[in-house]
Order: sequence, then structure tokens, then C-alpha cells
Amino acid sequence: MTDDIAEDEPLAPFARWFALASESETLAETMTLATATPDGVPSIRAVLLKGADERGFVFYTNFESRKAEELFANPHAALCF
Repeated sequence: MTDDIAEDEPLAPFARWFALASESETLAETMTLATATPDGVPSIRAVLLKGADERGFVFYTNFESRKAEELFANPHAALCF
């Protein structure tokens, strides 16, 4: 991080990075979502970023999908761009 980024704006670096990526990468909004099954087995799939703000990152999914079930059971997840 550089000195010009205020600590109270944690998404500012992401917003700048994402804007740059969007200019040069096709499907820059593609991210990998990692969750875990009830047994703790990693479960990973690609999803599309639809937005990001102080509440978190937004992606759309079917509430009856396996990823939704895993997130309801364990809301801890990881994203990788």
C-alpha cells in the first residue's frame, strides 16, 4: 500500500486495481470462490463479481446451489482474482 491510501478505505486499493484490470483483461470480473463442505473439504468454483462495497463482494448464485448451501452452513469463504 502507498501512503496516499487511507486506512479507513480498505476497498480503495481494490477499486483501483479492478479498474486497471478491467481495461486490459477480458472477464476481469471472474473470481474464484472457495468454500468448504460440512466435512471441511475445499469446494472451489468460478463466479462473476457484480459489485463491491464496505459490506463485501457481490456475486449472484442460485440459493439452492451447493455453494449457497455451503455458505449458509459456514459463512467463511475466500475469493481469488
